[in-house]
Amino acid sequence: MSARDYNKKSLSAVIGLVVFLVFCFLTIGLFFVEVVILLVIIIPIIVITFIGLIVYRYSGESKKTCPRCNIPISVYTEFCRNCGLKLINNCPNCNIYMDGNINYCDSCGFEFPKYEGELLPFEYKVYEQGEHVPEKSNFCQTCGASLKNAENLRFCEFCGSKIV
Repeated sequence: MSARDYNKKSLSAVIGLVVFLVFCFLTIGLFFVEVVILLVIIIPIIVITFIGLIVYRYSGESKKTCPRCNIPISVYTEFCRNCGLKLINNCPNCNIYMDGNINYCDSCGFEFPKYEGELLPFEYKVYEQGEHVPEKSNFCQTCGASLKNAENLRFCEFCGSKIV
């Protein structure tokens, strides 16, 4: 599921919540006229609070970091852009994606070969929490190809994915 799908789901959840609260407001307003004034104040506060919680939940920096170099990475990134470590395994038997540090498939029991990642001659920097992340990637996030000597590339030479 892509990030775009999550944005659509969160937007539909917010719209559903607003419609539900408006329906409740109108229903209560039909029966209790004096409660309407209180609801005019409370319902917008509740709606704004829920919208704020949803925005807070789905925004901000990535919470996931590379275990080898501590650079912030996306949840869906297959290779680290700084050190090239493989972060997601794809089982060849059942085609399920899982975390890269797991050595076997939970569904079918297939054992993955140990992958340490290619250590190229250049040194990658280990980052501390909150340190400025470099703009240029050292590795492709999709295929793991080295981009160290490639200048001014917008797309990976090997897989064609956009370089962030």
